[in-house]
This record gives sequence, structure tokens and C-alpha cells, in this order.
Amino acid sequence: MLTSITTSPQEESGFDALGDLGARVRELRNEKKMTLAELSLRSQISIGMLSHIERGQTSPSLKTLERLRLALEVPLASFFEREEPAPKNDGTVVRAHARARLPFKKLGLVKERLSPPGHSDLDVLMLVIEPGGGSGAEPWTRQGEKAGMVLEGTFELHVGDASHVLREGDSFQFDGSQPHTFRNPSSATARVLWIIKSDEAG
Repeated sequence: MLTSITTSPQEESGFDALGDLGARVRELRNEKKMTLAELSLRSQISIGMLSHIERGQTSPSLKTLERLRLALEVPLASFFEREEPAPKNDGTVVRAHARARLPFKKLGLVKERLSPPGHSDLDVLMLVIEPGGGSGAEPWTRQGEKAGMVLEGTFELHVGDASHVLREGDSFQFDGSQPHTFRNPSSATARVLWIIKSDEAG
């Protein structure tokens, strides 16, 4: 069973635009007609931490963000920066300049959303990882398949007990329910295509 998260605001590493993320979490909670106590119970995140997140006073880690996503039953895309109004098309294309971004400054990581709005069962992302950056020291899990390819730089992937160092052109796929972490062990920025075949919640 998950234990309640009681880490301090200074210990959490994550989102850069705290006010925007906090407002989105509050909006989603209100849309679900959930109180802070109900969201705390569902997510196993303390009420105090949730309050800090909603007021933009702290930032959730990757694992905390995943708990919120599951508790609110929303796709990952719900937490990205608000996207600019898309030009009239069939919802197939995302222009490079219009990508929604989810920056984790303290982790040295930015997730850029490549999927057009409205697609929730398959998330296609670009991971931009600074030298030494990554997902953090603590392994995490997510229901669904994950796959991708290294477009630039070096990418160190740990899945279960196995470790892999991948370079430009190398690809991968694994069961996201296995504990996993990743990082950029090199002195140059890494860019990784990151594909998630999601569960029903996204």
C-alpha cells in the first residue's frame, strides 16, 4: 500500500511553472467534485502537500505527479502547459513551435508533448535531458508499455535489475509496471523519443 507523502517543499523536485500546475490540479479536482481530503485519500499524498501544490508553493516529483494523475483519472497531458489554440486541421499535427512542455528544472528534465490534443491512450513525448539529469534516484512505475529511441546523446535506462546505456539510434521497449529510472550520464544534452501506451486513465 502506498504511504502518505510528507516530504517538505524543498525536498520535492519538479515542475517549473508552479502556479500554472497548481491551478490545473485545483481545476481538475473541482471538476471531479473532490475535496482535498478525498484527493489525499485517493492519491496517498498528504493534505498539506496537496495544498502546497495547488497554491504553487511546491512542485510534485514524477512519482507524485503520477499519483495525482491516477487519483484524478486524467491523462498525463492534463498537466502540461496550456497549448496555444491549434490551427484548423484534423487534429493530426503538432508544430514544433507549439509543443506543450512540462519542465522539471531540479531534475534537469523537460518533457515536450508531441501528441496532438485529444489523444489520450498513446502519449508521444520528447525527453530533453541535461547532463547529469534524469528521472530522479527513486525508481517509479506506471501501468502500460513504454518504448522509444535515442535521438541525440547518451541515455542510461534502468528497468528492474537490468541497466542499459543507449546512444543515438538505439531503441527500447519495456513494461512500465517494472520499477525504472533513467538519466543522462554524459556531458552533452540528450534527446529521447518517449512513447507510452497508457492504461485507461492515460
